[in-house]
Amino acid sequence: MMNMNYSRQCPSGTAAYTIRAGDTLYLIAQRFNTTVQAILATNPGIDPERLYIGQVICIPQVQQPCPAGSTTYVIRSGDTLASIARRFNTTVQALLAINPGIIPEMLYIGQVICVPQPVSGCPIGTSPYEIKAGDTLANIAARFNTTVRAILNTNPGVVPERLYVGQVICIPQPQSVDPSCPTMNFYVIRRGDTLSAIARIFNVSVQQIINANPGINPNALYVDQVICIPVSPSPTRIIVSIEAKTLSLYRDGRLVKSYPVATGKPSTPTPRGNFTIVNKQINPGGPFGTRWMGLSIPHYGIHGTNNPASIGTAASNGCIRMYNEDVNELFNLVSVGTIVNIY
Repeated sequence: MMNMNYSRQCPSGTAAYTIRAGDTLYLIAQRFNTTVQAILATNPGIDPERLYIGQVICIPQVQQPCPAGSTTYVIRSGDTLASIARRFNTTVQALLAINPGIIPEMLYIGQVICVPQPVSGCPIGTSPYEIKAGDTLANIAARFNTTVRAILNTNPGVVPERLYVGQVICIPQPQSVDPSCPTMNFYVIRRGDTLSAIARIFNVSVQQIINANPGINPNALYVDQVICIPVSPSPTRIIVSIEAKTLSLYRDGRLVKSYPVATGKPSTPTPRGNFTIVNKQINPGGPFGTRWMGLSIPHYGIHGTNNPASIGTAASNGCIRMYNEDVNELFNLVSVGTIVNIY
């Protein structure tokens, strides 16, 4: 593994490496995307045939900028290309293509790789979708809880009879995952939840929740069950700092938790002002991640992401973007009607 060894001062542009059992300069060069010649030039006097365990050598670091449309990622403990691909909504093949010479079995902590960023030319309020074999606009509309007319309106020029595999179209955000919930104020059951605890969060009664969910069994709630919550004056408030890239949740005036977020790009800035949450949606998909909380300014919201590397930057089309695990938590803590201050 790479480590800084203060008994050996490696020159700028290199990092210290401690020889392990089985190491050869050839294997080390492959692992660190360099050459044997470069290692020898950085370590004058080293004998390739007499490496010993614990010996510290200096490894040249190849600092190549990632190509346009990609971002850097630093390998962490436990990472594999498969897990990275899942995290960034890409494929192992795409990672290998953008990182020539990378060896999947020899990733190391601190290694910097390039990760393709999801490309979307879709407008705010829509999500990109890639046409697959057998797709029609009718079955796509049914899958995403929208209509063929809405898809055609969002994609002027698309010919329904001439869809082709690999074509990317924009899908309007689904309306409600459950039309029986007129408040659009959803809650997703988590382990250990009870209706009484949920009622306290939303400032309503257990009976109101039961009335809003005909057939619900309070004694048989299950994880990921979606229920409808009546709307009541909300004790919560959200404050978003565009400069600090944070979203802070307050309840009864007390800070509950702060989350890192991504905000709008300079070309598509996040609107400043006072708004309210007007609807909540589950699994909107694509760049909106696992949750959506629409704001009273049309086509803007607080949502998850399929590009977690963007969190902490100015990267969105104006929405407030969160890690999926964070937006899942926030979704269950705020109600339709919650005030959102963005400054």
